[in-house]
Amino acid sequence: MVMSASPTDGHKSGTGRYLEQSKIQAALDQAQDLGASYAEVRLMAITDSSVAIRDGKLERAIPGQEIGVTMRILADGAWGVHSTTDVLSLPSQVESTVRLAKAVAARRASKDRPVALAEVPIFEDEVHWKPKKDVRNTDLDTKLHHLMTLHDSAAEDDRIVSVTCGWHDEHLHTELLTSEGMNRTWSYQRSLINATVTGRDGDDVVSYRTRHGGQGGLEVIESCDLGELGRSAQIATLRLLKAERSPSGKIPLVADRDLTGVYIHEALGHPCEADLVAAGDSCLDGKLGQTIGNSIVTVVDDPTLRDGYGAHPIDDEGLNTREKCLIKNGVLTEYLNHRETAHHFGIDPNAGARAQDGLHHPLVRMSNTLIQGGTHNDLDELIEDISYGVYACGSRGGQVDTGRGSFQFAAQEAWLIENGELTKPLKDVSVSGLTLQILKDVDGLTKDARLAAPGFCGKGQTVPVGDGGPIMRISQALVG
Repeated sequence: MVMSASPTDGHKSGTGRYLEQSKIQAALDQAQDLGASYAEVRLMAITDSSVAIRDGKLERAIPGQEIGVTMRILADGAWGVHSTTDVLSLPSQVESTVRLAKAVAARRASKDRPVALAEVPIFEDEVHWKPKKDVRNTDLDTKLHHLMTLHDSAAEDDRIVSVTCGWHDEHLHTELLTSEGMNRTWSYQRSLINATVTGRDGDDVVSYRTRHGGQGGLEVIESCDLGELGRSAQIATLRLLKAERSPSGKIPLVADRDLTGVYIHEALGHPCEADLVAAGDSCLDGKLGQTIGNSIVTVVDDPTLRDGYGAHPIDDEGLNTREKCLIKNGVLTEYLNHRETAHHFGIDPNAGARAQDGLHHPLVRMSNTLIQGGTHNDLDELIEDISYGVYACGSRGGQVDTGRGSFQFAAQEAWLIENGELTKPLKDVSVSGLTLQILKDVDGLTKDARLAAPGFCGKGQTVPVGDGGPIMRISQALVG
């Protein structure tokens, strides 16, 4: 984290802006005079707070202020990028950044295309998603009260040997100016609370993770029954202590909305990112307009879902965010893209550019990704005709090969399905397969589709995301 001496360092009171626009505009003009075809300056100021307790004792409480700014210059079809925490020094770096871009261009392989950007509408405005309760006004005692409510409800059993709870909130303020005339400022907040519960019975030790969060301020935390969230985590932990090992083989699999969301994010969302497609590292290369899944499958990525942890009003290239329909009734209809990949594929930009902070350049990233609902009323209806299968819930992580289209995930917990009923609790359940085959084998979805637990996505940079959907039935998957 880059710490600023004061939250108001470099901030012009009364204007709400950190960047001195006249000086930045002069720098952008200079870049063009030196041969740049495009230049931009993007600043992000993050005010955040992290609190952690372990077994009822405060471990840390860290408030932070982070200010970073990145200048991107496109010259001769290549990028030159300069990032710094010294906002005032930026104009002095224009000439060297242009030289960098031209040096990169001079070394471009003959087989590689020059970088070019798709055209976009130009805006000059401010967009602020104001929270109901500004989280920056929340004192430490209030945060500790919520954390202890979660902790105490999870710890009420002798077999629970440890409970770790965490809190993270952040206010994000972004400013973007470009040589094309884009001049936008936007802000919003995110809030998150989580717990990891560890249980022991003899030599058996298990753990269970739970999270709640979304875009917004203190009201996000207050909207959750933290006592119930903790009790549910406790019950799941104790259930895992008694659970049996998973069966193995190709059998019907039913995934709860958490595991459904993780699957659709990892196995489908990443291969839909146009930078991976352009690099030849996606199983969906060349498949736009083709049927890749069952006709009941429709998948969207939507940063405008305000309750999602991946929600944001404007992408980091200054475009208004919108819903992107990746699959419509089984047909691949859209890649996630930014301006560079949109030009590469000759398609419209769809505001998929996100950067971790002000010191990173934008990449093609997901936001809130979910499968839309189907026709089944509930879980009971999905499993009533399964004679032997597995109902898997949550995720402990996994791995994905976007080029081959293969994946493997581990569920947090699961149940055996026998003759249409949930019977024994299971643990150590893993699910693997090929993305395109699984999409075809999806044969049931509940009507109720919504975002599940918040998460984070790593792709060289880490950004918050949401994912979810309905409860999903797959006719057969490799379980082990």
